[in-house]
Amino acid sequence: MPHNNYRTEHDLIGAIKVPLDVMYGAQTQRAVELYPLNGEKPLSAYPELIIAMLQVKEAATRTNLATGELDETLSQAILGAIRYLQDDLPAEQFPVHAFHGGGGISSNMNVNEVIANIANRDSFGNAFGSYTPIHPNDHINLNNSTADALTTACHLAILKKWQGLEHSLSNLAQTFDQQGQKWRKVLKISRTCLQDAVEISYEQFFSAYSALITRNMQRLKLDVEQLYSVNLGGNIIGRRGDCSDAFFDNSMDILNQVMASNSFKRSENLFDSSQNHDDMVAIAGRIDLLSRGLIKVAKDFRLMCSGPETGLGEITLPAVQPGSSAMPGKINPTIPEFLVQCCLQTCGRCCSVQMTQDHGELDFNVWQAIVINNVLDAMSCLENGITVFTEHCLAGVEPNLQRNEDNINTLIPSLIRLKNAKGYSFASRIYKESGGDIEAIRKYLQD
Repeated sequence: MPHNNYRTEHDLIGAIKVPLDVMYGAQTQRAVELYPLNGEKPLSAYPELIIAMLQVKEAATRTNLATGELDETLSQAILGAIRYLQDDLPAEQFPVHAFHGGGGISSNMNVNEVIANIANRDSFGNAFGSYTPIHPNDHINLNNSTADALTTACHLAILKKWQGLEHSLSNLAQTFDQQGQKWRKVLKISRTCLQDAVEISYEQFFSAYSALITRNMQRLKLDVEQLYSVNLGGNIIGRRGDCSDAFFDNSMDILNQVMASNSFKRSENLFDSSQNHDDMVAIAGRIDLLSRGLIKVAKDFRLMCSGPETGLGEITLPAVQPGSSAMPGKINPTIPEFLVQCCLQTCGRCCSVQMTQDHGELDFNVWQAIVINNVLDAMSCLENGITVFTEHCLAGVEPNLQRNEDNINTLIPSLIRLKNAKGYSFASRIYKESGGDIEAIRKYLQD
């Protein structure tokens, strides 16, 4: 960089050049240089997490003000900077790799440095990089640490992200119910082992999908609600005394004030919170299971709409785009396929999350960045797939009335009716005697 386009900052490692006008500082710049993105995502790709970090820093600052550990002038400057960031989040100021060595230290310091620089500029007229009178570590990080601040923020971010995913799941289940009600008088053939079975209504058929989604949504909600237990005040590894007693005693009440909630409580064992992230890993496991169920649903739709003349052809999906660059008239089930792909991608991300529980060592599980990034990505990907499927496929699906009518009057359903009327042995004998002649079997149904 030309000499007039950067400023020189100093940290534990030494001097480093930082672009002159950026809001972050030395530790962020080191992370940018050490961990190139190379196609991966920066912290800025996760605004829910940044906002959650800002909320945790607000709670910490308000607590430090209430306990007298930060004076009014500095506290108000910090809170003003946090409000500034919350109102118009400058994504480019959070460039660190979304996952990096050290358990998320670079993410925490990126947020600390940006808050400190904005506070010093806006409240005291000092240049970026001066860190006077407000310092990223001495003041923004006062009585909190990466371990408890970031973990708490991870919980807040997932709780926020869940609102969108829950809405999409609820809408999907409701749309299945609505379609079932709309087509309740239409019968279709069921299948076991991909072979013909008995007839059921579309209301019955779709109700199973709705039940699957609702059940998994309710289970996932219970797992998400466990995240109201947070470790703010646990500081480095959960040891009492690494933050002040006053901060420990007051921070949870103030976090609830910041979040306009009364649901947040401190984790029962803060050492456990430092060593394990299984509360978030459990959510990944539940999302994985839900995604696998949705893959089945989407693949069922592909099978049922197969054709148009040589497949099952039981349902017609809305035509949303041409299905081939070479075959005129071809329409593919691209929306169910999109849902399948979103679910496959989601499962892969959840697998990465689940692996972090295997690889935490001793007193601090450093793989939290992998956990939160992949959980948030999984939730985004799944929500998108569900929304697209609901709006552009399920809402417009129609049964093929003639095909369904023909199907329910084929051999196996007719034999089942005969069995129900005259017994299994009778129906079996008639099948053998007729050689499976459907017209002969129908005569016995008319008797």
